[in-house]
Formats: sequence, structure tokens, C-alpha cells
Amino acid sequence: MSIDNLLDRTWSKDYTCNEFACEAWQQITSENLTKRLTKLLNGKSSFKRIEEPISPCIVFFTNNNRSSTHVGLFYADKLLHLTPRGVQYVPLELVACNFREVRFYT
Repeated sequence: MSIDNLLDRTWSKDYTCNEFACEAWQQITSENLTKRLTKLLNGKSSFKRIEEPISPCIVFFTNNNRSSTHVGLFYADKLLHLTPRGVQYVPLELVACNFREVRFYT
């Protein structure tokens, strides 16, 4: 499946990594992720945490309790996520090294 149409998305106050992850997840899996992701971010998860990434899965990045959580998708052995500089589709290690905790969910 091509994700090329997602690569031109840009960050705004109304379209962040959360909205991008939901859009990308729906394109890849045909599942609407919006309600599930909101519940997970509010501590009421219907996701299963996994130890290692599988394609596709949700990836959360955090530094501490005071910083916001960043979200992306692990898809086809790379991380697909939106940053203020635009969409990145890169090896997971390039992003994970900037965060203290990386969690994977299906």
C-alpha cells in the first residue's frame, strides 16, 4: 500500500501528530482510530501493549510526565509520523533516541 499521499501533510494547531496518526492508521488498516486513541491518551486503553513493534502498530514517545506525548505509526519497518517540520518516514531508531520512553500498541 502506498502512503505517498500522506507525505505532504503539515503541522498546525488543528492538525498534529494525533490527527495524522489517525488519518494514516485509517488509510492503512481501514479502522477509525480517533476514539481509541483519545481513550488511550486519557488512560482508558483498548489497545494491547507489545514489547516490540509490528507493522502496523501505534508508537508513543515520551520524555517525562510534564512533556506531551508524541505519536506515530510503525509501518513497513519504519516510523511514519508528523513533526512541526512535516511528515517523516524514517527508521524508528532516528526518532527513538530523542525520547526516554517508547511504547508500542496494537
